[in-house]
Amino acid sequence: MHLAPSIHLFFFLLFAIISLQVQAQDSEEICLSKPDDDRPISRVYHFLNTKFCQPAVWFDDFFADDRVTEDARAGTSVRWKNDFSYIEKDGFKYESKIDAKFNLPKVTKRLKLIIESEGEDSLFDLFPKNSDEVENNIGLRYDIYAKGYSSFNIKATFKPKIEARYRFTYPITLNTVSRITQKIYQQTELTGESTQFDIDHAINTHFLLRWTSFAEFERDHAEDTSIWNMGTGFILYQYISPTQAINYTISTTATDTPRSFIDNTLISLTYRQNVFYEWLYYEITPEYNWYREYQQSFEKEASIRFRLEIRFDNF
Repeated sequence: MHLAPSIHLFFFLLFAIISLQVQAQDSEEICLSKPDDDRPISRVYHFLNTKFCQPAVWFDDFFADDRVTEDARAGTSVRWKNDFSYIEKDGFKYESKIDAKFNLPKVTKRLKLIIESEGEDSLFDLFPKNSDEVENNIGLRYDIYAKGYSSFNIKATFKPKIEARYRFTYPITLNTVSRITQKIYQQTELTGESTQFDIDHAINTHFLLRWTSFAEFERDHAEDTSIWNMGTGFILYQYISPTQAINYTISTTATDTPRSFIDNTLISLTYRQNVFYEWLYYEITPEYNWYREYQQSFEKEASIRFRLEIRFDNF
């Protein structure tokens, strides 16, 4: 399927405008924090606690990545996302989603009330998803442990679903950090686990490269079936100013059902800006998908999304 000429022209103009905005910005620096000594515990402390200094943590916070909001150190956060999308095959579409985490201090600071879009996490920011799969969900999260290299929490929702998540972060060098996230979950007749591995490398004070790979296994006891899904991808983050940033994404996913094959490849760009108020953001995301069913040829689909987001945080 070929894109209409008007869509090609729109994409070209969008990329041109964003490029001009980037070139017009002052070369304002963001800092690369360095610990006072070279001990591993000092490097970990600076990586995890200088939120607006280290590029990886700054970008995760600016793009509201779940590496910040899911970590046990995070406090109350609210995101109200309003997406206006144009999809080549389906036309215009509007979605409104709320993701929120509230501390319950009178009970314990470790316990949080959560409202989230099921399936909306860092994996699905990087890898393609079917928007029909995203559903709002309510539950509780208990942050059991958060110290040094690692954090561990348990989440239960009214879907019903229970999930345990462990995250381990280790700095390889001052500019390169590795991270592994392990999740195990049970949802009615479905048992699953996922393993996610990240490497972040700060190229300089304005660019961060992230490589993410995951493998996910699910067992459906009702139908006596199981499935493996896996994927790998890269995100290049670009700092423009304290209120502007871009990420460039390329990723691919595969499944083993009915046989092993690549089922989706994605390229996209997201321009994000904080405007007017510290809690108001907007995003523009053009993307292009190649997807297919087993033994079918790839189909192509272009889309563009405008997001208006209201965000409140109290970490």
